[in-house]
Parts: sequence; C-alpha cells; structure tokens
Amino acid sequence: MSLLEKYMEDPEVARLVVQGELIMEVTETLCELLEKEGVSRKELADRLGKSKGFVSQLLNGGRNLTLRTVADILHVLGYKVTLTPHKIEPKEGRSALSSRKGAHAA
Repeated sequence: MSLLEKYMEDPEVARLVVQGELIMEVTETLCELLEKEGVSRKELADRLGKSKGFVSQLLNGGRNLTLRTVADILHVLGYKVTLTPHKIEPKEGRSALSSRKGAHAA
C-alpha cells in the first residue's frame, strides 16, 4: 500500500483531496477557456466589473471560487457548465456510505 493510499483511508483526508481536485479542475478549465477565447485576465476583470487582482487571486487559488463566481465567469465568456457526477467506487470492506458517515461524525 502506498503512502497516499494509506492517507486516503482517513475520511477527512479523502474529503480534502476530493475538494482540491474539484477546485483544480474548475480553475484549470476557466484558464483554458480564457486562452481559447483570447481573453486576458484584465479583460475578464473588466467584463465582470472586478479588479485584475481579484481575478488573478481567483485563478491562482488565493480566493474562494463560489458557484456564483464560476457561473459569472462562464457567462461573460459565453459558456455554461453541465455537472456530471461520477460514483466513487468503495474500497474492499468499506462502503461509500460508511466512509461518508465517518467523515460527518468527526
């Protein structure tokens, strides 16, 4: 068993890893869209009515990306998002439900 697998047995660590993965995926997607559309951070800030520093903090992970902010960014770029959840397969001997219960009990 790798060190990562051992840490991932802890429900709190697993929860934080999943959060980080989603934040990175959203941030990377937004940056890719900016590049695809040829929109600079300054131009995005102007479209949002925010400062360039605010946008940089969002895209660099220094500020919390809310769903409203993600929707606003996508909207001004001419996009919307479709959410497709994927079931996490439980490890042998543990169900996904018992893992979640453990995370909430802490």
